[in-house]
Amino acid sequence: MPIRRQQSWVLWLILLSGISLTVIAFRFSISWEKRSQQLIFQHRVDGIVATLNKELAINIEVLLSLNSLFQSSQHVDRGEFEIYTKSKLARFDTIQALEWAPRIRDDERAGHERQARNEGFENYVITQGSRAGTMVAADKRAEYYPVYYVEPLIGNEIVIGFDLASNSSRKAVMQQATASGEVRATTGIQLLQGDQGILIAAPLFSQDESGQLRGFNLGVYRIARIVSKVFELSHIDPAEFSMKIWDSTVSENPTILYSNDVESQVAEAPTYTASLAVAGRTWRIDLTPTDRFIADGGTGGPWVILVAGLLMSLLLTQYVRVLRYREAKVRYLVEQRTQELALSERTTNMIVDSAVTAVITIDKHGSVRRFNPAAEEIFGYAGDEVVGHNVKMLMPEPYHSEHDSYLQNYQQTRNAKIIGIGREVSGRRKDGTVFPMLLSVGEARVDSDPIYVGTVLDITLQKEAEHSLIHAKNLAERSNRQKSEFLNMMSHELRTPLTVILGYLPLLKKAEALPPSETVAAIAADMDASGQHLLALINDLLDLSKIEAGSMRLHREMISAREVTDSVMSKLEPSAEKKGLELVNRTADELMYADPLRLQQILINLIGNAIKFTQHGTIQVGSELIDGFVQLTVADTGSGIAAEDLPVIFDKFSQIDSSSTRNLGGSGLGLAITKQLVQLHGGEISVTSQLGKGSQFVFTIPVNGGTG
Repeated sequence: MPIRRQQSWVLWLILLSGISLTVIAFRFSISWEKRSQQLIFQHRVDGIVATLNKELAINIEVLLSLNSLFQSSQHVDRGEFEIYTKSKLARFDTIQALEWAPRIRDDERAGHERQARNEGFENYVITQGSRAGTMVAADKRAEYYPVYYVEPLIGNEIVIGFDLASNSSRKAVMQQATASGEVRATTGIQLLQGDQGILIAAPLFSQDESGQLRGFNLGVYRIARIVSKVFELSHIDPAEFSMKIWDSTVSENPTILYSNDVESQVAEAPTYTASLAVAGRTWRIDLTPTDRFIADGGTGGPWVILVAGLLMSLLLTQYVRVLRYREAKVRYLVEQRTQELALSERTTNMIVDSAVTAVITIDKHGSVRRFNPAAEEIFGYAGDEVVGHNVKMLMPEPYHSEHDSYLQNYQQTRNAKIIGIGREVSGRRKDGTVFPMLLSVGEARVDSDPIYVGTVLDITLQKEAEHSLIHAKNLAERSNRQKSEFLNMMSHELRTPLTVILGYLPLLKKAEALPPSETVAAIAADMDASGQHLLALINDLLDLSKIEAGSMRLHREMISAREVTDSVMSKLEPSAEKKGLELVNRTADELMYADPLRLQQILINLIGNAIKFTQHGTIQVGSELIDGFVQLTVADTGSGIAAEDLPVIFDKFSQIDSSSTRNLGGSGLGLAITKQLVQLHGGEISVTSQLGKGSQFVFTIPVNGGTG
C-alpha cells in the first residue's frame, strides 16, 4: 500500500535522526562529565599537597620551638622538658616522640653517666646497638650523642642512653644538620608500632661567641597519621585516591615512605605527581583517582540524556505515525483525534514538567493553574501549596498589592506592562527571601477564557556577578589612584633630600672658598639628615618588598617589653623634647616571643608618628597581658584621624592626608609595614581615634612560640 510505504521511510528517518542526535548528546555529556571530574580531581589533589606541606611545616615548627626553649634557658631539666613536650604531644598526635641528645665528649662520659644515675636511671650507660639486636655499652670514641630526655618515656625506655652517632643513617642526618645549621630528616624508618616514620634533627648551638654545638632536639613523626590528618583537614575521603609518598632525594633509587594500599581500578586514570622539600630531603607524592572518586563524582546525567533522548525519539516517531495514520484512515477520525489529544496532553505535561525553566500558568482571576517542578525549585513551594491560590503570593511589595488591579486593568484596556513584553522583576520565595528574576508572560485562550503562561528565570547569580564586576572595577580604580598618589609622594620625598645633598656639593668642592667651620658643620648636619631621611625611605621600600615577597624572616627570642620600650623611647626622646612633648612609659616587665629589631621597628613607627602629629601634650606607651599575648598600646594627644580614614589607615599606597604626610616627612608606608610585621609575629593591630583629641594604636605579640 503506497501510503504505508510513504509512512515507513518518513518514520524511519525521524527515528534515526532522533537516535543520532541523542547519541551525539550522550557522547558530549560523557566527555563534559569526564572533564569536570578531571578538574575536580586536580583541585582536590592541589589542596591535599598544599595541606600536607603546611602540616609538615607546623610539625617541624614544634621541634624548632623546643630549640627555642633550650636557647632561652641556661639549663632545661628533665621536668621542664617533660612539661613542655607533653603539651605539644597532646596537641600533635602526628609526633611519636620528642628527644634531647646532648653532645658528650669522651672525657665527659663518666660524669654524664653518673649524673643520669643520680636522676633515677640506675643502670644508665651510653649504649649502641649490637649485631645481635641488643643494646650494649658504646665503644670509646671522641664524642657521643646519647638520648638523655625522651617523651613519652613509657614505651621508649630502651632509647635512653642510646648514642645516635652509633647509627650511620642518624649520624649522617646529624652531620648534615650541623653543617647547614637547619633541621634535617632521615629517610623512612620503621617505628616500634610498625608504622613508617621519619626522624628530624634540629641542631642546638651555644649562644656565646664560640657557637659550639650543644646537641640535638629530635622528633619522631608518624607519616601515616600526618597523611590521615591532611585528609581530615581537606574533608576528603581517603578511599577516593591511591596515594604513595616516596623519598626521592636520591632520584635513581627512591624509597617508599607511605602507601594507603588503595589501588586504582580506573582505566587510563591520571596520576598527579608533586615534589615537596622536607627538612633537606625531597618527597614525591603520587595521587591517582580510584573507583570511589569516579563513582562519587558521576551524576548519571549522560544516561538520563540517553534514555530521555531515545524516549523522545520514539515518542516523536509515534506522534508522527499517529498523525499520518489518521490521514490514511478517515473512518477512524474521531477515535484517532481522541488518542491524538490525549497523547498531546501527555507530551505537553511532560515537556512542561521536565523544562529547566520555571513555568506558571494562571487564569483570568490570577489563580495558579500550573506550577512545574522548576518553579517549585526556584520558589521553594510544592505545587499543591500554590495551585488554586492567587499568584501574588509569589510577589513582594509593591507587586503584591498592585497585581489584582493590574490584571483587571489589562483585561479591560489591553494596556500591557508585562504580558507579551517581559521584564526584570522581583520574586518572593517561601522562606520570605526576595530575589531578582526575568519574567515573560504570554497569553492564550481556552474556550474563550484567557490563560496566562509565565516563564521565570532566576537571575540571582547574574546579578551577583554584575555586582562583583562593578566592585572589582572600583577596587582596581581605587588601587590605581592610590599607586599614582604614592608615586607622586615618593618622587617628592626622594627628590627633596637629594636636592639638599647635591645643592651643597658644589660649595664643598671649592677648597679655596670653603665657608667657616661652623657653616661647614651645619651643612654636614643638613646633608646627614637628608641622607638619613633618604636611607629611611629606601629601607621602608625594601622592607615592604621583602614582606610582599614572603622573604622577611623573624629571629625571635624571649624579650622584655619594658626593655624594648625603654630602648626605643630613649632614641626618640630628643625628637619629643624639641616639640615639648612628654614621653611616658607605663609598660610592665612582661616577656614575649618576638624579633627584637622588628619589634623596635614597630614601636619606632608608632611612637615616631605620634611625635610627628602631636603638637603638645603627652605620648604614653603601656602594656597588658591578655590570653597568652602581650598587648602594647601607644596613645597620643595629637590631631587624631577622621573616622572615614580609619578603615584604610594600614593600606599600602593609601595616605589619609598626602599634604600633611609630605610636610612632616616619611614614606607613608610605615603603618602598612607595621601591620605586616605584627601579623608575621602572629599578632593583630588596631586603631581608635577622635579628631582633634588624639589616637590610640593597640597591637599584640605572643608570649611564646605557640602562636603565629
